[in-house]
Amino acid sequence: MDFLQRNLFTQLRADNFGTKEKMEPMTTFKRNRIAWMMKNVNDMPAGEVEMTNPLLNNRLKKIQTDERHAIDTNIETIYLLRIIVSNANGMIQSGVSIRGIIQLGNYLRTRGDKVDFVKLENWLHSLHLMRMAQLQGSILILFFNFQADEIPFVSRLERGGYKLTMRSLYFDKEDLKDVEFHQTSTGFVRASNGSMGKKLAQTMRFFEYAPIEAISNFLHNFAHSLSQIEE
Repeated sequence: MDFLQRNLFTQLRADNFGTKEKMEPMTTFKRNRIAWMMKNVNDMPAGEVEMTNPLLNNRLKKIQTDERHAIDTNIETIYLLRIIVSNANGMIQSGVSIRGIIQLGNYLRTRGDKVDFVKLENWLHSLHLMRMAQLQGSILILFFNFQADEIPFVSRLERGGYKLTMRSLYFDKEDLKDVEFHQTSTGFVRASNGSMGKKLAQTMRFFEYAPIEAISNFLHNFAHSLSQIEE
C-alpha cells in the first residue's frame, strides 16, 4: 500500500470507526489526490438487496418472509443478510463499495451481538454467497483492523480482497456502463467500444466468490442490452 492509499484508509478508519488515527503530513498535491480517491469511494454505486438469478432471488425473498413470521424471529440477522446481499450485488455490478463494507463493519460492531450467526451462515450457503460474505469480512480485516473473532462467517482470509479493493479507488464510471450493441450496415449486431470485454472482465473478477450470481448477472445484462437493440 503506497503513501496515499495508506493515508486514505487512515482517514476512513478515523471517520467511521473512531480510531483517533491521524494522516501523515503531505503536500497540497497529495491531499488533492486523496480527495479525488475519496470522491471515487463516495461515488461508487451501492448494490440492490436482490439477486439476479431468479431462483436465488426467490429463495432470498422466502428467507426474509419466513424469518419475519417465525416464532424466534431475528430481525438483526435479516438486516445483516440484506447488507451482505446488497454489497454482493454492487460488487458484481461495479466493484467493491467501500461505503458498503463500512456499513457492514458498523453493523457488526453495533448490532453483531444480536445476530444469530448459525442461521446467517445457513442462509448464505443456501444463496451460494458464503465466499462473497467471507470476501466482505476479509476486506474489513485487511483495511479496517477488524479481528477475525468479530466476523464469525470468515473462516479464512480472502486475500483477493486486497487487489479488488485497491481497484475501486481508481474506478472509471465508463466501465460501469451496460454492454452496448449496435447494428452494422450489413445487419449484424456488434458490441460497442469494448463494452462486452469490460463487462465480462468485471464478472470474472468475482466469479470465484459467487459463480452462479456472477454469470446470471452477466447474462441478464447481455439480454437486457439486446432487448434495447430490438426496440
